[in-house]
Amino acid sequence: MFAPAGELVPAALERLDRSGTLAIAGIHLSDVPPLDYQRHLFQERQVRSVTANTRADGEEFLRLAGRLPLRVWTVPYALDDADRALRDLADDHVNGAAVLLCS
Repeated sequence: MFAPAGELVPAALERLDRSGTLAIAGIHLSDVPPLDYQRHLFQERQVRSVTANTRADGEEFLRLAGRLPLRVWTVPYALDDADRALRDLADDHVNGAAVLLCS
C-alpha cells in the first residue's frame, strides 16, 4: 500500500487471503484506526513496513537519478495476473520492474 492514508489499512487487511501480508510502503502514514483481530489479522495475516527512508532520502535519490544516465525497464502485467507476476519475480524471469496495470 502506497497511499498515506492509515484508514485504508483495515480495509486492505480484510481483503487479504489467509497468510497474506500487507506491505505499507509510504514514507508518511496517517494514524491507523483500531484493528479487530478476527476481521483484520486472523489466519496469519501480517502488516509490514517496507521503508526506512525519509523524505530527504527520496529527494536526494531523485536529484542523483536526474544526473545519471539511468535506463528503466518495466514488464507490465494485468492486475488479474498478479500471481504470475509474483512467480516470475521469484523465478528471476523479470528483467526490470514488474508493474501491475489497473484498467
